[in-house]
Amino acid sequence: MRTAPALLSAALARAAFAGAPGWLALLVLLALPLRAEAYPWMIRHHYTNCGSCHVDPSGAGILTPYGRAQSELLLAMRWRPGSAEGEVSPSTGFLFGVVSPPEWLNLAISFRGGALLNRTPTTTAVRPIQMVGDLRGAVIFEQLRASGSIGFASRDALPALLTSRPDNNLVAREYWLGVDLAEGMLLLRAGRILLPFGLRNVEHTSWVRSVTGTDINTGQQHGLGVAFNTEGIRADLMGIVGNLQLRPDYYRERGYSGSFELRLGEDATLGVSSLMTQARYDVTTLQPFFLRQAHGLFARWAPTGPLVLMGEVDALLWLPQGGEGNVGVVGMVQADVELVQGLHVFGTGEVLSQPTLLGVGAWLSVAWFFNPHAELRIDSTLRRTESGGPPTTALTVLGQLHLNL
Repeated sequence: MRTAPALLSAALARAAFAGAPGWLALLVLLALPLRAEAYPWMIRHHYTNCGSCHVDPSGAGILTPYGRAQSELLLAMRWRPGSAEGEVSPSTGFLFGVVSPPEWLNLAISFRGGALLNRTPTTTAVRPIQMVGDLRGAVIFEQLRASGSIGFASRDALPALLTSRPDNNLVAREYWLGVDLAEGMLLLRAGRILLPFGLRNVEHTSWVRSVTGTDINTGQQHGLGVAFNTEGIRADLMGIVGNLQLRPDYYRERGYSGSFELRLGEDATLGVSSLMTQARYDVTTLQPFFLRQAHGLFARWAPTGPLVLMGEVDALLWLPQGGEGNVGVVGMVQADVELVQGLHVFGTGEVLSQPTLLGVGAWLSVAWFFNPHAELRIDSTLRRTESGGPPTTALTVLGQLHLNL
């Protein structure tokens, strides 16, 4: 239920999944993993705040120099077991260290591509996907903070489009200007920002992200935000003025989104989230004066070094003018096991309950960080949904390569 011209979204779904029921096509369209690069399971290394590794204090997006170093020390597979503790190769820098920007400027090129297999009871299709091709930049100069990206999308990414061709468009996923008011503890910013809500998990097509509209691919909104970070508290609140890249204006949502996460120890956190927006017309259903709410809990826990458990549950409310309000629940649990440094196996379960749709899903994923700049990943997702008729099962398998240069 996110921003995109409704007729174009429907046309894309029909073109991609001809013969499938409309609601199933939409679910499968939402199941295309397009972007993923925040790792809340870094809590296994006692990282509960995201601002030390990311310019964005809530995680995701461009890394700081410290974050690039941790990509080698803690994230990537160690090919030199005898190397000195804490030793970082110069190749972790921008473009493998060949180019050295000034200290106040961070640059990165992010590319993600792969192949997707999708199977429903009526169709089977395999197609290549170019998911992300972005140039990112961030400025950290005294109290000034700024971050932005510009990229190319061969298809989809509709809410982030700068151009309006049927395919092959320029995109800008996020851009903001901010000021650090308390030596990294308090950041005030304005621009197109990722909505602070729940787990910033990489599986942005999981129902907790797609249904709440808080994915890290195209779920950004324009507005004002304030982020507060200390050793034990991470809080982020944003006033939303709408996605200004979406036209016409009456589809733009206005309201707020916020999250608060409390550190319970070195290896556990508990958080709450709240979101409420209203638009003159809902971009998906075209219903007038549409009120959307989501409120929930999320948690992260690393009971042992190799294992991290995460979960989120959200209550949902949709209320169109003159229509009957719809109440729902969405949730997920995930277990991440790091077999050896750089090699992860994930298991994820998810549920979705709405008046017109019931669904359960299971994910099995393998991620191999074979280099500080590179990740190979395979996600297989099986979802069973029911919408007033016989249950339908859809399987997707995505193999992808992610480069962060």
